[in-house]
Amino acid sequence: MVSAVASEAAGNEQEAPKRTAAQRVLSVLGAFAHGDGSLRLSEISRHADLPLPTAHRLVRELLEWGGLDVDEQGRYRLSRRFLDLASASTSGMRMRELAVPHLVDLHRRTGLSVQLAVRDDHEVVYLDALRAHPNWSGANRIGGRLPLHVTATGLVLLADAAPDDIEDFASKHLSRFTEFNPATPSELKAVLARVRRDGYCISEKFVAHGAGAIAAPIHDSSGKVVAAIGAVFRTGTQSPAPLVDPVRLYATRISAALSANSTPLDQRTIDFNRRRAGIVSS
Repeated sequence: MVSAVASEAAGNEQEAPKRTAAQRVLSVLGAFAHGDGSLRLSEISRHADLPLPTAHRLVRELLEWGGLDVDEQGRYRLSRRFLDLASASTSGMRMRELAVPHLVDLHRRTGLSVQLAVRDDHEVVYLDALRAHPNWSGANRIGGRLPLHVTATGLVLLADAAPDDIEDFASKHLSRFTEFNPATPSELKAVLARVRRDGYCISEKFVAHGAGAIAAPIHDSSGKVVAAIGAVFRTGTQSPAPLVDPVRLYATRISAALSANSTPLDQRTIDFNRRRAGIVSS
């Protein structure tokens, strides 16, 4: 009986191998996807599924490296160091750099909260967000995420997807946030057809009853939709119609900025990779 129990325990150990040091650090960083990105040590331990002493040691090491900040209440946040690293290495951050002046102009012109968003699988991710009023969803901050089908920016991005991609999304990821958001394949496809026809999306009360949004696509130099710009308005007190043209205008301006900078950015990447490979241009 004892040997049988020992054998079963050994089998369980094989099924759940001990995490490596790197995996434990990544689990600590992944914990910050929960809540509002501000966590106490006990919360980090729970979300990372680590013993409290282990979480404490890893958090201390990340603090010493400069990857975390801690406030007077003992709450930890990811530091600006990650943003700096991302901005030096990702196309998303380069896109944000080009888009920010236009986002600021749209924000000043309309007085609305504005967003720059990209797609990550079945979610929209906000690369930037300038907010003019309280945040209904809690997710439209920089780095925040929402399902594609409940946001105007997400629907703009999904509308450009291949038919098979849309079918897959409609079969797996639809959910009801309010009674107004598309939550069946037929509802979703009808909304996406309107987005493709009109070149923009208006969503009202999809995430919360008091909020609506207008979004338009941002294209790269090949014409592919790579991002979306959106503006959030209050339903019942603001009409979306006068906001459509400004949002589309700034989407066009960001698209032009991307096209104008695509060749130099691509060439710099090629040159950098050639240097790393030891290839010297003649």
